[in-house]
Amino acid sequence: MKIFNKHLVPAVMLVCCLSTLSYGEDSVATWHVKPIAQLEGLDVPECMLPDVSGNRIYVSNIECAPKEYWEDDGKGYISVFDKEGTLVEKRWLDSRPGAVINSPKGMAILNGFLYFTDNARLMRTPLDNPKALETVELPDTGRLNDAASDGKEVFVSDLAAGKIFAVKPDKTFRMIPAPESVNGVTVHEGVLYAVSWDLGEVYELDITGRKAPKPFGLKGTFKNLDAVFVLDDGAFIVSDFPGGRVAIIEADRKTVHTLVKLESPADIGVDLKNNRLYVPQLMVDKAVVYKFWKE
Repeated sequence: MKIFNKHLVPAVMLVCCLSTLSYGEDSVATWHVKPIAQLEGLDVPECMLPDVSGNRIYVSNIECAPKEYWEDDGKGYISVFDKEGTLVEKRWLDSRPGAVINSPKGMAILNGFLYFTDNARLMRTPLDNPKALETVELPDTGRLNDAASDGKEVFVSDLAAGKIFAVKPDKTFRMIPAPESVNGVTVHEGVLYAVSWDLGEVYELDITGRKAPKPFGLKGTFKNLDAVFVLDDGAFIVSDFPGGRVAIIEADRKTVHTLVKLESPADIGVDLKNNRLYVPQLMVDKAVVYKFWKE
C-alpha cells in the first residue's frame, strides 16, 4: 500500500504548448479551458478555494493513505498558492498539538475567516492569523464534506446524514433539507444548489429550508458528483470524481458536455474574475490550473 509522503515539496510546473479544450464537439462551443500550470507534490488534495480579493488559492490536503479519507488521525493541512499556481506557503495551516485538524476537505470564506470541514467538525481560522483556530460546534454530525458562502452564512454539507447546516458568523445555525449523500454545495443569486454523491444528481434547494430539494433529472448521467458551481450564463460546472471529468450542464439543466477529462477531479474552484478553473486530483497528488473563459 502506498503511503503519501508528507515531506514532498510541491513544485509548480508550467504547462506549455497544450491545446485549448472546449465542450460540445457537435455544437457551438462557449466555455473553453486551457491548462496553464500543474501543481505537484500535494498530499491528497480535496478542495481548491479561490480568494479573489487576496489573489490567493487555498488547497486542503487530507494527507492520508489510500481510502483513509475520514480518519481522525491528526493529519492534514492547508496550502496557499497565488492565482497562477505559484506556491506561497505549503503548510499555511497545519495540524499541531493543541490545534489538531483531521482530513480537511471543503472550504469557504466569510467575514475574514476561512471555514473548513474536518470529518465530523466544522473549523474556522482568521485569514490573517491561521494559528487562531476555532471549532464551530454543530450537533449530530456525520461526515461534513463541502462548504460554500453567500456572504451571510456558510452552508456545510453532511454527506453521511444527508443534511446541510447554514452557519452564521456568530456560530448560530439552522438546518436545510438536502438529498441523500449530499456532497458539493454552492450559492448563486440567493439560490442554493447541491449534488448527491451516490445518486449522481444535481438539486436546487430552498435556502429558507421550507421546501424539499428539486432534482434536475440528470440521474444516470454521472457516476458520483463531487462539486458544483454556477456560471455567469446560468450554466453549471460539476466534477464527476470516478467518471474522470469536469462537465458543463447548460442553463436548460438538461444538456451536458464534458469540458475536460482527468483523473479523480475533486472539489473544484472557479474564479470568473481572473478566468481561472482549479481542479484538485485527489488520488494522484496533483492539481491543474486552467485558463477558463467563454466566447
